[in-house]
Parts: sequence; C-alpha cells; structure tokens
Amino acid sequence: MEHSAQAFERHEKFEACVRNHYIMLLEPYSKRPFFYKTALKFSRLMVSFTLLSTYFSKPVPLLSEVKEFCMTRGFCSGNSLESIFLLFRALGFMKVTGHSDDSRLRVFRPSSQACREIRLMLASVVEPLGVMCPEKSVVAQMAGLDDRTYLARYFKGFSVLLTHNATIDLLLPDCYWLVKRDAGHMLMLAIYNDACAPDNQGASFRSSSYLAIAEQLSVSKTHVIRLVQEGADRGYFKIHSKTQLEVLPPFIYLVRRFMAYSFATCLHSLQLSQADST
Repeated sequence: MEHSAQAFERHEKFEACVRNHYIMLLEPYSKRPFFYKTALKFSRLMVSFTLLSTYFSKPVPLLSEVKEFCMTRGFCSGNSLESIFLLFRALGFMKVTGHSDDSRLRVFRPSSQACREIRLMLASVVEPLGVMCPEKSVVAQMAGLDDRTYLARYFKGFSVLLTHNATIDLLLPDCYWLVKRDAGHMLMLAIYNDACAPDNQGASFRSSSYLAIAEQLSVSKTHVIRLVQEGADRGYFKIHSKTQLEVLPPFIYLVRRFMAYSFATCLHSLQLSQADST
C-alpha cells in the first residue's frame, strides 16, 4: 500500500487527478448537498463501506455483524448505527428481511438506488486512477460493468483491507481531524485545490479564500471557521484576515498523502477482488 501511494504521489498527473476527483464528486454533491455532507463524513462513510463490504463478501450479510464491527472499530455507537440503518431504509437505500432460520437476525441488501449513488462516489476515484494506471486492465474494465457488479468488484477487495485494518484512518491518522466533520472531505480538497490552483503558483504563499468555499459546499461560515481555526492551531494554516488563509506545507503534504492513499486503496481493492475471482 505504501509503495503504491508513493508512486501515485510522484506521478506527473497526480495533481490533475486530485482536481478531477473533487470535480467529479462535486457534481452529485451539488445536487444533494445536505445528504452528501453527512454521507461523506468519515464515520458515516465507513459504516456504508462496511455494509457493502459485508454484503459483497459474505453469503449471508447480517446487520448484527456490521454493527459489531463498526462498534469495535469506533466508527459509531450502537444507537447511532441503528439510526443510520433506519435512515438508509427510509431513504430506500437498504432492504432488510429476517433470516430464514432465525428471525432475530436481520439480513440486508443494498437497493439499486444505493448502488447508483455509491458508484458515482467510487467513480470519482476509479476514473482518475485509470488516468494514472492506463495499463491496468482491472481498472479499465470497470467502466463497462453494471452498478452492482461495479460495486462487487470494489468491495470484495476492500473487505480484505477493512478486516486487516488497512484503512486510511489508521494509515494516516493525522487526517482524521479533517474528515470526521460534515463535508470535511470536500472542504479539505476545496482548500487544497484553491491554494494549489495553477494560477496561484507564483504567489509568495499559497492562499485560499476559505469563506467563499462555505457557500459552494452549503455549509455555514461558522463550520468552516472552526475547521480553519483548528488547522491553524495544529500548524497547517495561518489566518491573515476574515477571508484569506495561508495554506502551509504540512497541509499540502497531508492532503497529498490522503489522496495518494485513496488511489492506492482503490487499486488494491480492485486487484484483491480480481485475485479472489481467479
């Protein structure tokens, strides 16, 4: 994983792929911002990914197993997990039935609607990955798959990484203060892309008009200010005014590492799935 991440970070098209990932993810986000800003919160995202990893890797996917795993890893409390399960059912994302041999157990499956939504999210990593790995047939084949097969190809492999604790919160714990927030993933990338835009490279420092980003991502200015203040306290930013932010090298390094691991996670998930099917 580390070797792959380093290779991606050195790739000549890495910066363009990071920008494309954000642009692709912004399209569905902009249509349903209030859903996506919580769906992309790291704890919620990992619950979704655990559900899908369990569904595509086990013959009988049980909610109780997902709940136990997520609680053990500290993604959410038991009550929060039950609320998330209920929300997914209410939104039509998940179907739940009783087990044929034990009615106390709940068997689940993702709906076609959920598969479409998750595919859009995954494609924002898979397609840029294809730009950096044009020789990898396992990546190139993804575009021709139907939604459910697309997800199966990814999550069969991701389930291996998940059970071996090879997820980004453990590989790069310094990122958690960012991605644990509502819209944290998008805010992190928006600040990075704004500061590292091609027309900003000649500046004396990398700056970001961070309050303008709040409107773009449908979050409050207070929410962004709190993120920026914590980042300043941690040594990632310097605040020069109410609207202008100096983005320091440690933040650039952190986001680059985060995205390199994200691309590496995707590649290894697809390769593990392919190896399992051969």
